[in-house]
Amino acid sequence: MVLNKNVNGINIQCSEEEEAEIRAEWAASRKSVADNAWLNGRTSEYPKISDQLDMLWHSMDKAEIPGKGIEWYEMIKAVKDKYPKPKEV
Repeated sequence: MVLNKNVNGINIQCSEEEEAEIRAEWAASRKSVADNAWLNGRTSEYPKISDQLDMLWHSMDKAEIPGKGIEWYEMIKAVKDKYPKPKEV
């Protein structure tokens, strides 16, 4: 398949060197996608960060001694207590 490029609105056939460079870039892109398939899969499966943090907070809140020694929990709890979620939401 011959590759073309658009120069000032005119389609021009790529040189052999340009075509080789383009095909190498395509191959590198396909390799990158394949190498990162696990990351893309995880990223698409994870809930939003805000939902993850809310889940973490609720898990810790249900613990027998919630927040003891956990600065993050105490900080989040202070904000949640200061701005409580309306019951109708």
